[in-house]
Amino acid sequence: MKAIVMAGGEGTRLRPLTCGRPKPMVEMFGRSVLERALERLRRLGIVDIRLTLRYLPEKIMDELGDGERLGVRVSYLVEDKSLGTAGSVRACKDFIGEEDVLIVSGDAVWDFELEGILKFHKEQGADATLVLYNHPDPTSFGLVLTDPDGRIRAFSEKPSWERVVTDRVNTGLYVLSPRAVDAIPEDEEYDFGKDLFPRLLREGYALYGADGRGYWCDIGSAASYRQCCMDILAGRVDMDIGGSDTQEARRAGVEILEPVYISPESRLMPGCRLGPNAVIGPGTIVESGARVTESVVNGARLGENCDIQGAILGRGAWIGASARVSSGAVIGDGARIGPSAAVLENVSVWPDRTVKSGAVLTENLTDGTQECPPAFVSEKQMTGTAEALLEAAVGIGAHLGRTGMVGIAHTGGDRARLIADAILCGVTAAGGEGTRADCAFEAELASLAAVFSFRRCVFVRAEEEITVTVLGPAGVPLEPGERKALNSAVRNCVPARVNDVGPVVNITGMPRAYISALCADVRELYGVPRPVCVTVSGDDEENETLRRVLEALGHRVLPAQKGRASVSVSRGGFGFTATDERGRPADEARCALLAAEAAMRLGAGKLAVPADFPEAARRLGAKYGCAVLDGGTADGRELFRRQRFLRDGVLAAAVTVAAMGRDNMEMAGLLDSLPDFAVARGKIDISRSRAEAMRILAETNAELSADLVSGLVAATPHGGVRIRPDGDSPALIVRAEADSMEAAQELLGKYTSQQI
Repeated sequence: MKAIVMAGGEGTRLRPLTCGRPKPMVEMFGRSVLERALERLRRLGIVDIRLTLRYLPEKIMDELGDGERLGVRVSYLVEDKSLGTAGSVRACKDFIGEEDVLIVSGDAVWDFELEGILKFHKEQGADATLVLYNHPDPTSFGLVLTDPDGRIRAFSEKPSWERVVTDRVNTGLYVLSPRAVDAIPEDEEYDFGKDLFPRLLREGYALYGADGRGYWCDIGSAASYRQCCMDILAGRVDMDIGGSDTQEARRAGVEILEPVYISPESRLMPGCRLGPNAVIGPGTIVESGARVTESVVNGARLGENCDIQGAILGRGAWIGASARVSSGAVIGDGARIGPSAAVLENVSVWPDRTVKSGAVLTENLTDGTQECPPAFVSEKQMTGTAEALLEAAVGIGAHLGRTGMVGIAHTGGDRARLIADAILCGVTAAGGEGTRADCAFEAELASLAAVFSFRRCVFVRAEEEITVTVLGPAGVPLEPGERKALNSAVRNCVPARVNDVGPVVNITGMPRAYISALCADVRELYGVPRPVCVTVSGDDEENETLRRVLEALGHRVLPAQKGRASVSVSRGGFGFTATDERGRPADEARCALLAAEAAMRLGAGKLAVPADFPEAARRLGAKYGCAVLDGGTADGRELFRRQRFLRDGVLAAAVTVAAMGRDNMEMAGLLDSLPDFAVARGKIDISRSRAEAMRILAETNAELSADLVSGLVAATPHGGVRIRPDGDSPALIVRAEADSMEAAQELLGKYTSQQI
């Protein structure tokens, strides 16, 4: 059998270890990860190997040559344009011929015995067999759901935690038949996880998952790289790392606490202390009194009495006397840490940078300054101080600009304008078209995304902190994979590269256009609505806009008064709440259901709702003959983009008021017409990884089915339960819905009482 090794990765998340080298060339116990992969293939009897290269290909070609040194025959495909993981394999069709081929990632460490996997592939008559592995954190990989016989039934590429339903991930090791290879388009960017495998699944190809029995680690981050080295050191991986000079070091006066690996090509001075869990690579020099624990040192020089704990040190780095490098820190090649300086936890120093004597480094040091303070990207938002976000803004813009046209707006004064302009600079530096819009709030910008074909929308709001809201095409929330990519760009300080500079377009009159568009949407649904007297509570831009929309539609917006309904919008115009004529408040969930019922009353045949939408919507759908789809699925995604009244609070409020007029009902009557529902929320504390806990929960509760959008779900006649991992803590979140709070609490307790 022949093998194709994909070795084109840049390794952005692994910086600074990958600054100036491709990801597969990262050093591990004196040899590159790619060399280790080729050695593994040779041991399995696979010697005809094609490498696909893109980033710094000459670094790999110069190092490996024709492979003779490693006992294999190596040829190369160098992509002159990005072909994606599957596209690069299709370009190797001349090498593959008409036989099955093994596809291997060049930047992962594994020791699977492939004979059983190849046999399984043949016995099943598979078009493609994916090697799967149980991983405690599947959010950086492709999640795979299989039937008991191994046939694949669903994929989720790099899911966010709320979409994790199992711990079985795609390792990037595949066995492909010629039929599967031929299904890849020629000379086109095409990805295995995002494009090929979902398509083959839809078209009925035989796709199977086989358990990888052994060890696997994708060294996608510095933390996973260090952990992999520790696993090898502990003997958890079948890998020949050669002899360690520990006995000779002891005789020379070195204090050693096993396990420790010492390269014969290192120099250790009497009185230094190594271990436990220290990897001392070739070219390393350790002076007297230096202490190294839980760390990987790849050819650095450590001064007297320095303390290295849980860190990674690159080749040629220099650590001064009495300096301290803390857990999670990464020191790039050639960097210099001055005497008595301290690099604190999880801080990175880029190659050839210098930390002055006695300094305390609390943030990443990249281009000679301390950059990239922490920022957090949730479903839609990133928050931080102006100083923090300013450091990352150009990089954020550059990442977004690579997608095409980006609409940008802001509110809150000069601080917001500064961040918005910095993001705009990044967009145009990356060749994207930046559009400056005079929108007053987030939902206003989102509503116009489809009109102007924005690939991304960015709204900057300055209050006590600054909030940056990022939305995708048509103004919908970003997909999980897109959020992860943006997170990576923010947290790893991906620099902007000035390509063909894109243009900047200024669009004014957005508030008027938004009001006009909303009025047109309401009139399209209801015609000219019957006037209604209503109160709008709130005096911010969002509620002032709602007031103007209602007045433009002919309604009377009056001050608050007993016996008069009121409506209000919040969360940048995305949320809608109401209070009826009897003074009863209705929260966002009940008001969202109001808008959904209004569409159903008008004869909507389908609605696409968010994953956390009330289950009562399905009971309403049955009443009105309306199919309720999940807006995160392939079938519901496009419909969700078109049905803006379910994600725009201003439009939802206007639709609800129009429904009052059309049906000659008070707000109280509309609310009373909704099915009764109550929601109870709780957590399941777990003693294992969240992903493993989800898999075990599904295996031990037959009524739960795995849904890659909603989590683990079970339907009941009057509601249902949804379980998903907590994104921030080791727990599972349970949402139980029933027609009464007592019933919802009882359903909740069934799951929160389980020990996992």
